[in-house]
Amino acid sequence: MNRFPPDAQCPSFSIVINTLNRGTLLGDAIQGVLQLDYPSFELIVVNGPSTDNSEEVLGAWHGRIKHLRCDVPNLSVSRNVGIEAAAGDIVAFLDDDAVPHPLWLRYLARHYANPATGGVGGFTIDNTGVRWQVRKTVCDRFGNAFFPEDLFDERPLNFPGSPLYPSLLGTNSSFRTAALREIGGFDHTFAYLLDETDVCLRLVDAGWHIHYEPAAMVFHQFAESHIRSHTRKPKTLYPSVVSKTYFINRHGQKEGFGKVAEQLAAYRNELLRANAWLADHGDISSQHRVQLDLDVEQGSEDGLRRSYEAIGAGKARGDLRRDIAPEPLMSVQRPKGMRVALVSQGFPPENDAGIARWTGLLATGLRDLGIAVHVITRADGEPFRRFQGGIWHHGVSRQPANAARIAGRYGVPESGVAEWMAAIMQEIDFLKTFGLDLVSFPIWDLEALPVIDDPDLAAVVSLHTTYGLARPYKPEWSERIIHGRAFVDRMIAAESALLARAPAILANSGAIVSEIEQIHGVAVGESARIVPHGTPDLLAAAGLTVEAKARQRDQAGVLKVLFAGRFEPRKGYDLALRVAARLADDPRIRFSFAGTSLTDSVAKDIRRQFGVDPRSLANATFHGDVDRTTLDRLFVEHDVVMMPSRFESFGLVAIEAMSAGAPVLALDRGGPTEIIDASAGYLFATEDAFVADACKLIARWAQDRASLTRFAEGAYDTFRKRYTVAAMAEGVAEFYRSAISQGSAR
Repeated sequence: MNRFPPDAQCPSFSIVINTLNRGTLLGDAIQGVLQLDYPSFELIVVNGPSTDNSEEVLGAWHGRIKHLRCDVPNLSVSRNVGIEAAAGDIVAFLDDDAVPHPLWLRYLARHYANPATGGVGGFTIDNTGVRWQVRKTVCDRFGNAFFPEDLFDERPLNFPGSPLYPSLLGTNSSFRTAALREIGGFDHTFAYLLDETDVCLRLVDAGWHIHYEPAAMVFHQFAESHIRSHTRKPKTLYPSVVSKTYFINRHGQKEGFGKVAEQLAAYRNELLRANAWLADHGDISSQHRVQLDLDVEQGSEDGLRRSYEAIGAGKARGDLRRDIAPEPLMSVQRPKGMRVALVSQGFPPENDAGIARWTGLLATGLRDLGIAVHVITRADGEPFRRFQGGIWHHGVSRQPANAARIAGRYGVPESGVAEWMAAIMQEIDFLKTFGLDLVSFPIWDLEALPVIDDPDLAAVVSLHTTYGLARPYKPEWSERIIHGRAFVDRMIAAESALLARAPAILANSGAIVSEIEQIHGVAVGESARIVPHGTPDLLAAAGLTVEAKARQRDQAGVLKVLFAGRFEPRKGYDLALRVAARLADDPRIRFSFAGTSLTDSVAKDIRRQFGVDPRSLANATFHGDVDRTTLDRLFVEHDVVMMPSRFESFGLVAIEAMSAGAPVLALDRGGPTEIIDASAGYLFATEDAFVADACKLIARWAQDRASLTRFAEGAYDTFRKRYTVAAMAEGVAEFYRSAISQGSAR
């Protein structure tokens, strides 16, 4: 039986986000809402008197959301502005630093089939993404909160005059629109704190029911505001003291004046003790403590005054206007894209090389196509889940619990490898609640290997370097016999077994397919789809054109040549050093090496192995292991890039160079053979030919700048036609759809 009612029976929702100076988070909150799977809802964003870029952020969504203003920093006023614009049957509230589970509205909506239901709230996860912030909350008539167990039944508390009643958290609450308007919405005295508690109490007293829905999850970050710091220390207590004092005296009268006085005194003394503790422990200054103490005194006085004014006036409603005529529902288009999880142990910005960089670029490209993207990566510390930049990030830690079973089934080492797989599979099981369609993982370390046997999901294996491909370039694996047999040999056997049965294989070049087939003895061509790498446009990002870069080069009068890669034989760094050594006497040419720090021991090993003393090269600069920003700048600053790799599965450095308008000189091996054509650079058949002919070509280009410019134009044009991030994402998305379709057919 379907757990949700048919779409035609679902009530419409108006989601209200109230924001103030949260422009850095607001875009993610909006994107999270737009990923909701629900047939009929609108998004209303009410911006307070923000002084940051919030209006600019909201402008990007013009025509897709209702964008309103609130002139005062008062949450209840802002919420009433949202209610007045709400055309949905239900109004749901979400904070500007929160993102809902894709099925949030569907779980909330189930309870509104009961006409007595006035409000429903879900369970909220804190800023870690893995721990609960709030689940069920029950409050008394003084606004004190109690937190019962999950199995606690709140239904008996839903009657007028109840001393205890269900209370919802503002960032994960919803209310029947008619019920909100009946009780007058929010009371403007509650600028911050207890605003939604007051609404829940007045709804219950009016005969409406409040319910909890555990599956309606919201992921709530913790952001600084004008009343609290990023460390949760109060900047001011005045608004909250007014709210609490007002609440106690308004709603606590049924408990008697004596009880009200006790509660007011206890609350005041608690705050003063807390202020003293913060000051004594150095968390706030003595001046700050004095100001907070004054906030307590002034807030208490103003809260009492306002409560007596409300009691004297017989105020029973909130401050929502009665003459409300909202514009029609501005329905958000339901997402039609798929939901995919990309697995990568590393991910930018902490790791921005190899598989991690490819995964990061692919994730942004798929996101820009409207596809919901989750990235599962390794957590350096505690596990986490967060929605950032329109992408879900999941950090997991090793999970020993199921590692032995996975190791036994798939023949992989238990320590490390199987423990990592177990953690990934546990997170994938959680992501099934999001409506996950496909998991894509790299063949290196077989990171999500068990997913290929999961009947609920499509699985794609992306081809990168395998243990089998890497072994010839890792002599230490052969020297460490026990490690080789216990770990490397088992990984290679597991790689071969996976390749033989993987239903969908994503490759970035024909070269890696051929090489893997040869090394592993498995034919994968029928299952493989080739989609070339993509990379950002470095030249455009630098605000340059090929012509402008050429003018800068000619003004400098020096030809700059770059080698970007690790100092290991597979990358051919020794060949690049030999080229620099041969051209050491030419003052028109300068070389740069980026990727490995040139320590004394590294320099000594290079001199011993290859007869080149790198420290003696006056025409060369060694930049060491640089970050991504520096590397991108180096690509743009240099005129030619050398890539003498003895094997590259694809050749990302080549397209990064081309995106910077730099022709590439490479060995005619592996992936670069498919990238570099006659207009974008040169391919050399042998290592000796590379050294001899690259020297001649670089020397000629140092003099014939017009020829170099033609090659720079050819390299950049080839990049823009074939190797952009958008082109890669479109090709991969098409393959993913095909894999999902084939999986459904099976």
